[in-house]
Amino acid sequence: MTTDDEGFGPLANSILLTVVGVILSFATAWFWFAKNAAVEKARVIAIDHEAVKARLASAEAQLARIDQVVVPINTMMQAMLVRELTHQHTPEMDLLLKKLGPPSTLTANETRRLLVLLDERTRDMGPLITASERGAAAIMPVIMERAKAEQDLIAGAEGAKAVSVITVGVQT
Repeated sequence: MTTDDEGFGPLANSILLTVVGVILSFATAWFWFAKNAAVEKARVIAIDHEAVKARLASAEAQLARIDQVVVPINTMMQAMLVRELTHQHTPEMDLLLKKLGPPSTLTANETRRLLVLLDERTRDMGPLITASERGAAAIMPVIMERAKAEQDLIAGAEGAKAVSVITVGVQT
């Protein structure tokens, strides 16, 4: 063999090793770049997730305040009318008014009887019954219906608050 043949072998080996080294370096750099990008994306998703959770908690707190303040208006009006209509000289009506609640414990028969007594109160012209009481007796049946619907709505909203929010992460 000649020295020229031996000279080409080491050159080929050097070129081959250089190519393999470049490929391995490129593959390693690409792997770490992709891994760092995935870690960064996961960090951004986690930050966004925490922001969404904070906004959701804030919205739930605002909704709770609204529920406490706005919804029971008819129930509050009913309580004011009950105070207006309660007297010592009408024990049957007083007992039925106390059962209005919330929550209402009136049976269907008691509700019908209370409506009859309220109707009588609107026409009672006795000295113990004021015009204000007659007016309260006239609007009480409507307020009773609205307060019952309001309490049903509140009970339904309490059930809806049991819904959980589930988030899904995206894996790259």
